[in-house]
Amino acid sequence: MKLGFIGTGNLATAILRGVVAAEEIKPSEIMIFDINKEKLAELKKELSVVVADSANEIASKCENVVIAVKPKDFAALADEIKEDAKKNNPLIISTAAGTEISKILGYFGYDAKIARIMPNLNAAVGESMTAVCTSEFASYSDKEFAINFCQFFGKAVDLEEKYFSGFTAIAGSAPAFAFMFADALAMSGVKYGLPAKTAQDIAAQMLLGSAKLMLESDTAVSQLVRNVCSPGGTTIEGVCSLKEAGFENSVMKAVDKTVEKDRLMSQNK
Repeated sequence: MKLGFIGTGNLATAILRGVVAAEEIKPSEIMIFDINKEKLAELKKELSVVVADSANEIASKCENVVIAVKPKDFAALADEIKEDAKKNNPLIISTAAGTEISKILGYFGYDAKIARIMPNLNAAVGESMTAVCTSEFASYSDKEFAINFCQFFGKAVDLEEKYFSGFTAIAGSAPAFAFMFADALAMSGVKYGLPAKTAQDIAAQMLLGSAKLMLESDTAVSQLVRNVCSPGGTTIEGVCSLKEAGFENSVMKAVDKTVEKDRLMSQNK
């Protein structure tokens, strides 16, 4: 088997759908396992992937194994499958937040090939921003596979692990911040008489277009802000109000708290 998934929660399912949609790996070469049998049956019917009888079957049969369980469950799972993994020596791709490669190597107890990835929920629409780093025991081709794998459901960046906490805050967790901003905009639209769905669609398209402009323009973001603000106009009034309310400081504090939590999770494992 080319690829295995242990865990089929929301993020793993989003990634799995992206991989199947990319059509680079055949569904018949993808094996999945989860303790939720109903979820497995649904995904088998939807995507035509192969269902494994156990996590050990995936560890022993797959060339690349995605472990997408909660961080608190990672150590127990690794202990369960480590003998099969050692014999097969797959590339182990971890999505666990706050779980460093050194910890993962300790859980498995051998010189495992590890790729640590940090995707976000936007993988569900093929637009994740994912960070990738690998253990010293992973080869160049292992890293290449991990990066290509992440590009099946969005964009990927090869990033040193020391930057992962910051990345988690501005890419992994920040979709929630963006959704909160969009929801506040949509509710403001409703306040001024727009239908709720219309207001939500307007806010979403505004975010999509703004993101596209940021990605495709060489202009600094701070200058893009100024480009929208006409002297004495409506936009500058709103921008000044946001600054007075501490908008930028609130965002930075949210990032600080996210980084702090990520580092705390890492220390406590």
